[in-house]
Amino acid sequence: MAAQGQRDYYKILGISRNADEKEIKRAFRRLARKYHPDVNPGDKEAESKFKEASEAYEVLRDPEKRRPYDQYGHLGDMWQHVGAGVPGGVVYRTAASGADYDFSGFGGLDDLLKDLVGGGAQTVTRRRRGEDVQVQIDLTLEEAFRTTPRQINVPVRQMCPACQGAGLVGRGAACTTCRGQGQLEQVKRLDVKIPAGVQAGSKIRLAGQGMMGSSGQPGDLYLIPNIALHQFFRRQGDDLHCEVPVTYSEAVLGAEIEVPTLNGSVTTKLPAGTSSGRQLRLSGKGMPHMKGGGSGDMYVRIRIVVPSDLTKEEKDLIGRLGELRRGSPRANLRP
Repeated sequence: MAAQGQRDYYKILGISRNADEKEIKRAFRRLARKYHPDVNPGDKEAESKFKEASEAYEVLRDPEKRRPYDQYGHLGDMWQHVGAGVPGGVVYRTAASGADYDFSGFGGLDDLLKDLVGGGAQTVTRRRRGEDVQVQIDLTLEEAFRTTPRQINVPVRQMCPACQGAGLVGRGAACTTCRGQGQLEQVKRLDVKIPAGVQAGSKIRLAGQGMMGSSGQPGDLYLIPNIALHQFFRRQGDDLHCEVPVTYSEAVLGAEIEVPTLNGSVTTKLPAGTSSGRQLRLSGKGMPHMKGGGSGDMYVRIRIVVPSDLTKEEKDLIGRLGELRRGSPRANLRP
């Protein structure tokens, strides 16, 4: 391929040497629509023509670059050393292939290319996106049950203005502000809302709240919930389990009993003849589903409480009941 300065940029764009800015832009639009990599995925020839058109456009649209090119372009790349030249540092990434194309500083293409390809392309610098940050957040089961506002401290790392201004970033040079690291460690306070139904160990992503990268693009923040054990409820997925004590008479005769939930107490029917260990299901009284709406269920295990401080009258009545009740629950036991 011929050297950059020997290419006829006017011929590449198909315009005359006295073309004005509007003609240059119109010509580039036409070629970009035809050869853009997102329109021609995998087509190396189209990719090459697109890069040539982009290069020509960036030179001819800028009077400070076009003037030396017109005067010295026939001498190869000598024209670049007259005036501003063409600075480096921008990479163009296509949405279709994810490939990077180095246009040596053609930052002026950003808005025009986005307009041409419907925002499917992006212009990014060579420098990297910031790191993601993970922060553990402690919650009670009650807080996990409902949307909970929290204020948290997030560690952040930003580029040191002193190092940037002096051009010291990445050179390991001494800086009294950041000790030569090129970055400053800071903490920022962030108001967040923990979604209802969150589970321990899951990740809550807050886009753009992580470390600031050298390109100015931050990473993400991930909140990792740690949910404390509850003294009454035991969680399994989005279902809750608990144990409720009842009296002997309630279990035998049946009763309406109150059962605590994370959203207040509810009344449920205890069927007559309930044995200790029987499980009742309360539909929709568990934890909220984070996705899809609705809630899990609550499972209530019944425990019959046998009093140990019976009066003589109570003992006599229970004894009489035992005499009236024939048969034994152990009658069918076999070793």
